[in-house]
Amino acid sequence: MISPTYSAKMQSHDWNDLRYLLALHRAGKLKDAGRTVGTSETTVARRVRALERELGTSLFVRSANGRYEPTDAALQILTHAEKIEQENLAIQEVSGKTTQHVAGSVRISSVPILVNRVLVSHLASLTRKHPLLTIVLVPASDNLDLFKREADLAVRFARPVGGGLRTKAQKLGEMSFAAYVASSVPPEHFGSLGWITYDEAHADMPQARWLEAAATNSDGPRACLKVADAETALESVSSGLGKSLLPRAIADADPRLQAFFPDGDAVFPVREVWLLSLVDQESRSSIIAAKEWLKGIPWD
Repeated sequence: MISPTYSAKMQSHDWNDLRYLLALHRAGKLKDAGRTVGTSETTVARRVRALERELGTSLFVRSANGRYEPTDAALQILTHAEKIEQENLAIQEVSGKTTQHVAGSVRISSVPILVNRVLVSHLASLTRKHPLLTIVLVPASDNLDLFKREADLAVRFARPVGGGLRTKAQKLGEMSFAAYVASSVPPEHFGSLGWITYDEAHADMPQARWLEAAATNSDGPRACLKVADAETALESVSSGLGKSLLPRAIADADPRLQAFFPDGDAVFPVREVWLLSLVDQESRSSIIAAKEWLKGIPWD
């Protein structure tokens, strides 16, 4: 049990004091914790140190791998902080229902190209319907952890693996890919442009495998560029640095790009788009509103 001394001191702290503690515990690193709460790593470090001074105890120790590990005192406090977090969310939901409006905040993570080119462009319809609802968009090439509250909802290419009974996965749609070059490139120069491929860390993605095969079998040059995500590939293609595969729903709307067919019988990959959420958050009106919005977006 937490000691009476800590309990007395904690009574003077509001949610803003404790959310930095939770963020650092879940993320393990200052930079990631800052991203979770929407501030800088310097602010997280400063707020945690201030909390340590006020409580009169150390809350974290730095491990050999650079992660911040909670002390015994912190673990006692974290149990109560998590309860306060849930109560805070419940209060936000009740407030929204009382005013007949959906209120609160929902963090949605996805790969940069879906955040920047799809979610942002459709966000106005959600904010018009629910003006008191705050959406926090988190572009991240790596999957954020819902269990650590790095995000409330995650939109991902391909069906999520793992999560067990605590998570719910819903298919939002499919996005077909095609080959593109910059609009300024004349057709007779398509063959001289190299394929922009993906780095080794992302080589298992369907479009990455297709591109690697095309670059290997091509008689033309290979572009002197590899990327880690489709957003970078899109900007690279539009700048005339090479040709690559891009989602048609996004690239067809960009006047800087033009589609082409490298071979008459080329079969391009199709990526499924999935929504991942936590089952224990399903009753939150803010989550319900955000999910309905995501399901209404035309993904193909």
